[in-house]
Amino acid sequence: MQLRENAFKDALRASRPQIGLWVGLADAYVTELLATAGFDWLALDAEHAPNDPRSILAQLQAMAPYPVHAVVRTASGDATLIKQYLDIGAQTLLIPMVESAEQAQRVVAATRYPPAGIRGVGSALARAARW
Repeated sequence: MQLRENAFKDALRASRPQIGLWVGLADAYVTELLATAGFDWLALDAEHAPNDPRSILAQLQAMAPYPVHAVVRTASGDATLIKQYLDIGAQTLLIPMVESAEQAQRVVAATRYPPAGIRGVGSALARAARW
């Protein structure tokens, strides 16, 4: 499987300014409307908004036809949550409350497959693998 291009990270590397919007309404219909508004990215907040993997999945699906990138802010740096968000197709995660180098290393390890990390391999069942 070839990985999709991450337009958000490409723009950051190229120092291109990005305009985005923080979305905390936890509603796929609203997120789809916002996806048509011309933003470069939408931050889907699961830390302070009532989002979970199912509602984030619905919002990712609503955004998919549009040229806007999803930044998913997780509720925590929990490895299981990170795996779930990556498996449903999130490419860019914003992990809150990372306060040490060790914590950052654990978060990064949760995004990578062995031997570089601890992410479980379940891609045959994952939306991110495009089935």
